Amino acid sequence: MLSRYSFWIIFFTWILWASSTSAGLLSNDAPTDLPYHIKADSLAYDDNTKTYRARGHVTVTKGDQSLQADAVDLNTETGEAVAWGQVYFTSGEDWLTGTRIEINMDAGIGTLYDGTLFIQESHFYIKGNMIEKVGQDTYYIDDGRLTTCDGDSPAWEITGKDLDVTIEGYGTVKHATLWAKSVPVLYAPFLVFPVKIKRQTGLLVPQVSYSNRDGFEYNQPFFWAISESSDATFYEHYMAHRGFKHGVEYRFVLAPESKGTVMYDFLYDRQIDDGTIPQNSTGYHYEGFRGDDENRLNRKRWWFRMKSDQDLPAGFKAKLDVDLVSDQDYLREFDSGYSSYEDSDIYFLEEFGRGLDDQTDLVRLNQLNLNRNWDHYSLNADIRWYDDVITRKHDRPDGTQQNLPSVAFTGSKQRISDSPLYFDVATSFDHFWRDVGTRGYRTDLYPRVYYPISIFKYFDFEPSVGMRETLWQAEEYEPKSAKTEDQLQSREIYDLKGDLSTEVSRLFNLRAGRIDKIRHAIRPQVVYEYVPTLEQEDLPDFVGTIDRKNLVTYSVTNNFTARVTEPQKPGTEKQLGSDQASILPKYRYYDFCRIKFTQSYDIIEARQDKKAGGRRPFSNVTGEIEFKPSRYLDLEADAAWSPYDGEYKSYNAILALSDDRGDRGSVDYRYTQDSGKSILTEISVKLFDPFSAYWEHERNLKDGQEIKSVVGFKYERQCWSLSVSYTHDRTMDVREYFFEISLYGLGEFELGKYRPGKGEKTWKKG
Repeated sequence: MLSRYSFWIIFFTWILWASSTSAGLLSNDAPTDLPYHIKADSLAYDDNTKTYRARGHVTVTKGDQSLQADAVDLNTETGEAVAWGQVYFTSGEDWLTGTRIEINMDAGIGTLYDGTLFIQESHFYIKGNMIEKVGQDTYYIDDGRLTTCDGDSPAWEITGKDLDVTIEGYGTVKHATLWAKSVPVLYAPFLVFPVKIKRQTGLLVPQVSYSNRDGFEYNQPFFWAISESSDATFYEHYMAHRGFKHGVEYRFVLAPESKGTVMYDFLYDRQIDDGTIPQNSTGYHYEGFRGDDENRLNRKRWWFRMKSDQDLPAGFKAKLDVDLVSDQDYLREFDSGYSSYEDSDIYFLEEFGRGLDDQTDLVRLNQLNLNRNWDHYSLNADIRWYDDVITRKHDRPDGTQQNLPSVAFTGSKQRISDSPLYFDVATSFDHFWRDVGTRGYRTDLYPRVYYPISIFKYFDFEPSVGMRETLWQAEEYEPKSAKTEDQLQSREIYDLKGDLSTEVSRLFNLRAGRIDKIRHAIRPQVVYEYVPTLEQEDLPDFVGTIDRKNLVTYSVTNNFTARVTEPQKPGTEKQLGSDQASILPKYRYYDFCRIKFTQSYDIIEARQDKKAGGRRPFSNVTGEIEFKPSRYLDLEADAAWSPYDGEYKSYNAILALSDDRGDRGSVDYRYTQDSGKSILTEISVKLFDPFSAYWEHERNLKDGQEIKSVVGFKYERQCWSLSVSYTHDRTMDVREYFFEISLYGLGEFELGKYRPGKGEKTWKKG
């Protein structure tokens, strides 16, 4: 285990690395061809030295640079300037101030005395007796201090002597100390840290933690900038109880829409579960998550995942997703930190727009997709392989159905030439393969023709007919029987559909605040669907049956739309002129409420012989509501009511409230008959500046048991915050105490996390 001293070294390395992306205001990018403008109470020019001598309320400007001081000597030919007495220099939104500055305003090289440097992008203050730019990208700061806190007495700051910084290189500092107000908290006598703005090869910030399951952990990443279009990160994750877990990530970009990422981890695990009771030398017995009856015998544990997008000629695009893991527990055990499930899932979702299967899924999708979109048509070709982790791990016969390949061609609804008819079409070809079980080919062709008409100008009626042809051929039946293989078979069926709807609306003039009008629209709709009876015995399972249908579905939808007056920005008429300003949009529209009721009547059920329980052709009445009158209130609810039992089968509601002060609250109520009833409440309240509190409570109302409770407090200042929380998860009997300090601009430092419920104790730097 690292010593306490080594831990502080790691902490300071991380802190200074995070703060080093902007090392100074002085820049050598200042334009040299812009003129100088000088204002002062008195101004003289020395022709011999080509120097302006300005005294009293001096202001020198050049482009977006401005130098203010009591006195300035400026050589306009060389750009050399010396200023003293209340010096204040700005460049864009950054600024510096001090008692004296020697600067070349063209080259951006200079020295500031008793000064403060402010960098707007990271809200950083750097103070020092002398801030000197000694080279093109090298700075020296004597008695340096840095913080993101405003004011003369910052809540926290880091101090150090002889601070040397080289942009895109490294920095050194002696006697680095973290201060909370006037109290020293952490100390390191000497530090070397990277100062990287661009991608550059080198060590990244390590992660340090401790748990009773894995022992002391140290995870060190190394970044390799291979080229402008590719890079890699290597991870060495040491776990005292389990060994070394090695990881690598490789990223490449071939074009704006062509990129990919490959990740792989490997662990030779010292702990296995062979079903015996004896504990290991650490006093901890590894039993996995126990979601099944399988033993955990594998020592060689790994996880390979990748995603790639590729632009192809003729408008085609390709996407590749791979997700293979050694065992059923790996993703749940390593679910946080570098190279973890959580980290990988977030990265893939942000970079590729698609994440990973859930970490508990034991059958994981691997897919190669080729697609092409036109105005009214689209083509998708897939090779989908579902990897059954447990079956593969134990080398058992695999009955998982695979699509090798699956090709779909669809056409969206469109007009047929100049006729009143419309059509859409869906076609597909699939090859279903499995190691054990029935497999074969299936082709499906499903066009539909529509004839939309208007009845008495008040009703919209759209009848349609669909014709579906399915061809299949079984390569092999399992188990063997008299069924014929390698023989092309077919199924033909039609279906009818009629969609009748109308809409009535009314405008209400409110003149209530900014709401000008409200439009209420009622849309009743009746849909009839008919699918005839079809003999479908002895079909292979990959074909699938089509159920007969004789169904009427009716619904009523209420939509409420508000028109809100949009005030024009001040000065609009002056900038555009009154004529142009008068034609600018003055209103915006938004749907703030939607209410819908739906029910179906099954004609087939109504014609059945009376059963012991009676016929029930009417479906449950379902209702939905979405209500959001403002950004402070949001309500979503749905319910299903049985007309026969006279009771609700399910109802769910989510109500969220908020205000401008930052208070928030929500209630999530869930009920399903014969299944469960629960309520989740979350409240966050600004008690008084700077204190806030939050509370979360989830309860199983059906069983009368508590599920989860969270209570916490947060103390938040301008540049830092402190969070303390307690969580009790009763489903896993886990109690968690959490304590976190956030230094804004530098990151978060998680000082402690304790989980006595599972016998685990974790101290983690995050």
